[in-house]
Amino acid sequence: METMIKRDLFDFEIGYLTRSPCLTCENKNNLPRCHEDCDVLDMIQTTLARGISSQSSRYES
Repeated sequence: METMIKRDLFDFEIGYLTRSPCLTCENKNNLPRCHEDCDVLDMIQTTLARGISSQSSRYES
């Protein structure tokens, strides 16, 4: 069953990553094989998926 993502926060409300959680993970020796089963990465991806970009979708010079 897939989770429905409610996109209700702007990217500046969510924030951004300053350091990968993989750097201090006890399973970092198993990278990249461990990423599919990682609860921390899943939570981060779900949180970021809620974001709506605050940048303009078009570029004008």
